[in-house]
Amino acid sequence: MIVYPVPVEVTQARIQLLVDQTAKAPPNTINEDLKAVYDAKSQAVQAQVNQHANQHVRQPVERRVEHPAEHVEQHSLAEPTALVDVKV
Repeated sequence: MIVYPVPVEVTQARIQLLVDQTAKAPPNTINEDLKAVYDAKSQAVQAQVNQHANQHVRQPVERRVEHPAEHVEQHSLAEPTALVDVKV
């Protein structure tokens, strides 16, 4: 299984969320922080997909994968998406 590093933007957004949760910030601030985490993760995944697609476009036809479903499983994300329970 391939493990991708967590981008700095995602880590920074998670830290900000943790800081605001610890400081008992208002719910709208926590929601904005959650949105920032999800947006950062989404952008990181999209960048990885684009990079991966560009690598495969450059490959010669004889080296391309015959079974795309198996290929996708090889590149599944190491960290599953999780919902955060925010108590107000």
